[in-house]
Amino acid sequence: MIKRKAKRRLKPILSNERKKGFGYELPPCPHFVDIYFDQKGLPEQAQIFFKYYDDLSWQSPAGTPYKNWKVLAAEWIFNHRTESGS
Repeated sequence: MIKRKAKRRLKPILSNERKKGFGYELPPCPHFVDIYFDQKGLPEQAQIFFKYYDDLSWQSPAGTPYKNWKVLAAEWIFNHRTESGS
């Protein structure tokens, strides 16, 4: 008798609750920003980052809304480390 393997199906994300924390929720929850920066070793930069982009209404200078705050945070961290030499 041949056994069949069950096919695994990835369930689509059905609710916005399951998307929280992945970077697509704008403006992000400040707690998630704190956690992200803490994991990257720069907890003191979390609130500075959040306030900077919150003052810009989470939009580019051209007025285009950003799509993922984690991309912005990664750039922020890279630039901070480059400027500080660490």
